[in-house]
Amino acid sequence: MDMPLMNTIKEMILSGALKPGERVTEAGLAEQLAVSRTPVRNIMPRLAAEGYLEAVGRRGYRIKTFGESESLEALDLRALLEGHAARMVASAGASTAVLTELDACLAFGDRLFEKRSLDREDEHQYGVMNGRFHKIVIDACGSPTLQAFIERLNRVPFVAPSVILFDRIGLDRAFDLLFRAHGVHHAIVEAIRQGDGHRAEALFREHAHQQRISMFSRRPAMGGNAGRPARARAKRPSASDQPAAPE
Repeated sequence: MDMPLMNTIKEMILSGALKPGERVTEAGLAEQLAVSRTPVRNIMPRLAAEGYLEAVGRRGYRIKTFGESESLEALDLRALLEGHAARMVASAGASTAVLTELDACLAFGDRLFEKRSLDREDEHQYGVMNGRFHKIVIDACGSPTLQAFIERLNRVPFVAPSVILFDRIGLDRAFDLLFRAHGVHHAIVEAIRQGDGHRAEALFREHAHQQRISMFSRRPAMGGNAGRPARARAKRPSASDQPAAPE
């Protein structure tokens, strides 16, 4: 599966380049994106399964209609529930296995930022790591009910933590936002390690703000630095890089 290409199509849906209700075809998308039809053919059923497209007839699709308010509400609810999960994990005392898995996510993210630039594949890899980070905490809280609620919210378009879309703001800005978000990852793990449930909860809620920016920040058109690696303007992220926890 060509994940960067799939993210590009999601960005086109989010920005309105592909309009709600618009009929899309494998051949038309392939031509528009200047790619072969095979990866588009593989991607379209996946986009339908994730709620971005809906089937029309035997092989056709159209862009599914949904409102930004729906995605924003689902993201806010997800942040509340994940914050609660983080508080539960921290207050109960995270196991060594959970902390080891979280530390592995931190190390993976640190390696992405070491080269001081991002490209589209890095963006995808960060999304995979971010999704894994969230899942570790949710699974560790031990609440099937909470897990089921969060899983349902993640099926709303653009809400799952693995969805990282930055084409409309460019990779320079993306580097800054993801770098800051990864600093919050470090702070969350430190709060969990110290058993500080309230701080872990507050930080998880703050963390969702970065995704809100990635979902709804836009530029009028692609251009400028959109196709170039982003240059770093900061040091390696750490717990001290995260913003103050909201009261």
